[in-house]
Amino acid sequence: MKNSRSTNAAGIAMIIVGAILCIGVKAVFHACGAKDDGTFMNCHNAENAAAVLGAAMMILSAFSLFIRKKGVRICTAALTAAAGIFAAVIPNNVIHLCMMESMRCHAVMRPAVIICGIIGAAVSVLFIISVLLSRSAEGEK
Repeated sequence: MKNSRSTNAAGIAMIIVGAILCIGVKAVFHACGAKDDGTFMNCHNAENAAAVLGAAMMILSAFSLFIRKKGVRICTAALTAAAGIFAAVIPNNVIHLCMMESMRCHAVMRPAVIICGIIGAAVSVLFIISVLLSRSAEGEK
């Protein structure tokens, strides 16, 4: 089955969003730094979880681009969408952030992770729609 341009574009966009989430949460919009005694606050765990989910989104997106079976491509894209939704829910819902709303984890990391997660899920849904609408030359289902 040959990929259409829209399917390839959505797949590449999924990889890019996963990379932004994975790398960005560690380098650009990271959580609060270490305390004076060298330990980390809970928001550091939320940062790590978001980075792992971003990496999972990248890997699943890459698989969905190179797999030929339609059903498997749809499943990997659905898993990518689920990872995006879970990444959006993690900060302050699954893993609590710092108590003060003015801290970096609330002001910078949380909005960025939520936006990346929602965009990743939306692009994954577009990928699924693109795969469903693409015509298969071999009559594959």
